Amino acid sequence: MDKIVILILVAAFGIIFALVPSRTYNILTKTLSFDKKGIRYIRRRHDKVDALANLFLFIGLIFSVFYFMLPFYSLIYAVFLIFSFLCVLGQANRVLKKKNRNVYRIVIYGLYLMAAIGLVSALGLLNNHVADMMVTTYRTDLFAGNVFDIFYLLTNHSIIVYILQGILFFIPVYCMWSQFKYMRLENTYKAMNIITYVIKVLFICFVMAFLAIEGFDFINFVYQVEYKEA
Repeated sequence: MDKIVILILVAAFGIIFALVPSRTYNILTKTLSFDKKGIRYIRRRHDKVDALANLFLFIGLIFSVFYFMLPFYSLIYAVFLIFSFLCVLGQANRVLKKKNRNVYRIVIYGLYLMAAIGLVSALGLLNNHVADMMVTTYRTDLFAGNVFDIFYLLTNHSIIVYILQGILFFIPVYCMWSQFKYMRLENTYKAMNIITYVIKVLFICFVMAFLAIEGFDFINFVYQVEYKEA
């Protein structure tokens, strides 16, 4: 399916999430917002920290570094990101009940958009899964010790593909759990106002889609690798 069509479908489907009444998400609010579990008050700093959100952020970071060692890592990531989105959706439903309906819908849509575009970008739906083969090559070369050759980085682009794929994995996870943490600690959405929130969401979505669509082609161009889309 054409990448533009995928992005249009993703954006259109998000309208459903934005229009769903807030009471529909109450079950998520009760179960996946985790109430105040994991929030600790640090006396010497006179500040609160969200240990739970920090834990999931750490898990996301570890996954983004070592994902190539896991079987079915794309499926594992999809489950983790969907879980992350549902958690922040439940939290948003809790803190936005006092906001007007337009603000509620915009924030919910923004969260969905970051998660959905992050998911299709990270899973390779915008580039015909071009990273999968090179990540496998990198894993083989790593275990064989080839990546420690001084000329490996200059002659083999699999390590760069591995790094870019890891970045695509981490960005949406970071967006979800940083929003989750901010909402738990500040009881509002992560922006000075709804306009800055929209700008941030659009910028993040653009970065993720751009890296997924153009990033691997740029690497292939630099290393003079011939690549044709299926």
